Order: sequence, then structure tokens, then C-alpha cells
Amino acid sequence: MWTKGLARSVVTLCLLLSICGNSWCDEEAVAAAAAGVEEVDHQTQSLPTPVSHLCNFTKPLLDPTESEDDGYCICNTHNGQPWGIPVVEINCRNRLLAHVFVPGVVEQLPQGTVRLDLSHRTLTDVPWLAGSSLHYLHLDHNAITTVPDKVFANLSSLLELHLSGNRIEVLTTDALAGLAMLKLLDLSHNRLRAIELNAFSVSIHLERLVLSNNTALGEFFNRTGESDLFLRLGVTTRLSTIELERCNLTDISLTSGAGLERAFLGHNRFQQLTQLPKQLTYLDVSGTPIRSLPPKFLPYLLHLDTLIMQDMPTLTTLEAYSLYGLPRMTYLNLQGSRNLTTIDGHLFGQNVVRNETTDAGLKRLVLAGTSIRTLNDSLQMAFESLRVLDLRGAPLYCDCKLRWLREMRNLTTTGMCVKPSSLRRAPFGLVQPHQYECRSEQSWVYTVFNVILGVLLVVGVGVGIYLIVRAVRPGPQVVLRRVGETSPYARVTIEPNSAENL
Repeated sequence: MWTKGLARSVVTLCLLLSICGNSWCDEEAVAAAAAGVEEVDHQTQSLPTPVSHLCNFTKPLLDPTESEDDGYCICNTHNGQPWGIPVVEINCRNRLLAHVFVPGVVEQLPQGTVRLDLSHRTLTDVPWLAGSSLHYLHLDHNAITTVPDKVFANLSSLLELHLSGNRIEVLTTDALAGLAMLKLLDLSHNRLRAIELNAFSVSIHLERLVLSNNTALGEFFNRTGESDLFLRLGVTTRLSTIELERCNLTDISLTSGAGLERAFLGHNRFQQLTQLPKQLTYLDVSGTPIRSLPPKFLPYLLHLDTLIMQDMPTLTTLEAYSLYGLPRMTYLNLQGSRNLTTIDGHLFGQNVVRNETTDAGLKRLVLAGTSIRTLNDSLQMAFESLRVLDLRGAPLYCDCKLRWLREMRNLTTTGMCVKPSSLRRAPFGLVQPHQYECRSEQSWVYTVFNVILGVLLVVGVGVGIYLIVRAVRPGPQVVLRRVGETSPYARVTIEPNSAENL
């Protein structure tokens, strides 16, 4: 059987050789090759032409009569980079389709489709799709309850899969079969209560995994007794970002994540964090019920650059050496931790500068919305590289204990004084350093004034007493006379037994 390409090649070669006078190809070979071409052409014409149920390519690209209920998706065709090959992007969001996806029946996507958006369509099942060039698939905000095994087997080039906002409860071992090139998987805002063994092992190139807002996952990890996300679930060590916010987790082990750099673990029930990879650069533990940060709270995260601890409901104290061993941290955010009142002067350790191995240092500190009133001057060494300090909403006592902070030249501090009364509502950065005074450091003018005022008060009191005495004492015109026994005003004593003789 002649193939189309081979038959055409033979015909072309024989014609060229015959022109050059070569008898290698006889007339019968040429005739046979030509017949093969015709046979292949006839077979090709007899095959049905693939028709897309999602796109209507017969309509103009800019059709003024197009509406949401025309039965098709919005299909945009343009030249992709860098070779200019035509690619198709299909948007079926909020579109009324005439075609209905049948479970188990594969829907062939148009050639060159790189993006397909099937979000917000109230789908209850994952559609079976086939497209060798599809890179981005959006199935979020539907009503999908299960992910069948090998449903994505015909999407070998898929890079991003969005399944957030559905009702998925269980992720099986073969649910992601065929997605070896997957880099982003979003399963947030589902009802995940179980993840089977090695469910993520097939996605060897996975870089970002989003499992946030699956409140039953905490119970799942506690029930299985295995909190290691990498060893049990088969997550690749190439994973660089993990998001596990609001999952009711009490413990999680990420030490096996050799490539993990960013971890979002906020709004869980952690009391401590000890099983973290040392190469972590970004850590978010906002909203966790941690009351205080004990010494060496984080286990020597030498590469940590950003630490987010916003809205910590019970955090009251940052103890000495709590953040010791974080030489590369440049950003610390404690915004909204209303009960935070105390920051120890040796929070970062005593010899902060000598422990530095690089030029990095804390550049931005956010304490907005906390109950911090003052900062110990022992923090001055740690604040040498600080450029922005946000104290908005904090009840600052702008006295001599904060003068050192105001005198730092390269530091921009935002906040407002609450006390003393003379500086109430004054912006921290507009108050002059000499105005940050304590009562023991009052100027001599105020001291002399207070002494004079005291003397005048004593003199005034003495004069008042003298005038009162003069007013009460009788005047010279009053004559005082002694009352004797013969006086009619003398005292008379009446004895009880002699009362009848009166």
C-alpha cells in the first residue's frame, strides 16, 4: 500500500530521472506510483473532516451579531510566539452551548488550541478532552464532585490545571495520569477529605500546588498519622510553592521538599513550626493561634527573606532570640496582631551585625494595627539597615524612650503619637527629636517655673489663712466682761431634793 508522501516522492524522483535520460524508473513504476497517489487522495477525501463542537470557524472573527446564546464559545485565533504558528484560545465562560459533554466520550479540540476556559458552567463531570497542544485548562467554579481516573490522559502538554471552587472530595492515585508536564495544580476551595497514596507522583514537573480552603484535610492528615506531604502523596521535590491555608492543620512536615521556596500556611491551628525546609525564602503563617514566639521559633531558615504573621489573634510577645538565625530576612509583617504589646530588645539576638554573612538585613517592618507603645533601644543595631517602619494604628508613647527611633536618619517611620497629651495626634515623623522627653528630663525652665509656682502657692495659702484668722477674731469695739458670782448671769445649780423650795 502506497502512502501519500512516499508515492508523491517516487513520482517526482522518477520524472526527474527520466528527464535526465536515466532508465532506472520505467513507465510501469511511474504508473504504479501515480496510481498510489490517486488511491491515497481518494482515501483522504473519504475520511470525515473533524468538526469542533466548541468553535464556529465559519463566522467572521468580528461578528456584530454574535451573542452569548449562539451555541458556541468565543474562539480567538492568533499567531503564537516565537515562530508565528497559529494558536487558538477558547473561552466558554458563561456561554450557552448547543453541545453537551458526554461522560466517557472524548471531545477533540481544534488543532492549535492552547487555552480552554470552561469555568462558571455548573459542570458536574470533568469533560474528556483531547488536544496535544493544550497548555491551560480552567474548570474552576463548577459543580464537579469527582475526577475520574486518566481523564486527562489525552492532554500530555498541559501546564496549568485549575479545579478550584468545585465539590471534589477524593483525589485518586490515577486522577492526574498523563499530566507529566503539569506545573500548576489548583484544588483550592473544594471539599477534599482524602488524597490517595502517590496521587501527585505522576506530575514530576509540578512547581506550584494549591490546596487551600479544604477544611477536612487537617482531619485527613491527623487520621492517617502521616503529615509528610512529599513522602506519602508523592509530591515532587521540584515543587517550589505550596499553599495550605485554612485547612485546619495542626502539624505538617515539609522537610522533604528539597526545592520548596514559598509556603503559605496561614489560618491553621499550628502551635509551632519545626519541620520546614532550610532553603525556604517566603513563609506566611498569618492567623495562627500562636501566643508568643519562643527563642529560636523558626529552625535556622538561613535563606528566609519574607515572614508574614498578619492578624495573629493571640500573639502577645516576641521574646528574645525569637527570630535569631534569620540573617537574610528583609521583610517582616505583623499587621493586625491586635494583642501584640511587647517586642524584646534582643528579638534578633544580641550581636546581630557580627552574625551577618551578607549585606542583607531587615529593610521593612510592619507593625500597623498592633498594641505596641514603645520599642527598646536595644533594637537599634538590628534597625541599622531598616528603611520603612509602619506603626500606623499603634498607640505610641512619644517620650524619651522613642527618641532613638526618631533620630535614625535613613528610616521612614509612619505612625501617630497618643501620649503625652502635648503631642497627641502628632505624626511621628513630624515631631522633633528634642520633643521626645520624659518627666525626669524636663528643661530647667520648666523646673524653675514649677518652683516659683510652688512658692507662690505656699504664700497664697499663708495669706489666705491670715485673712481668715483676722476675720474671725473680734474687733477692738467689743468689750469683754467677766461674769462673777453676784452677777445675774452667773451659773445656778438646782439640787433635786431642794426643788420644792423654789
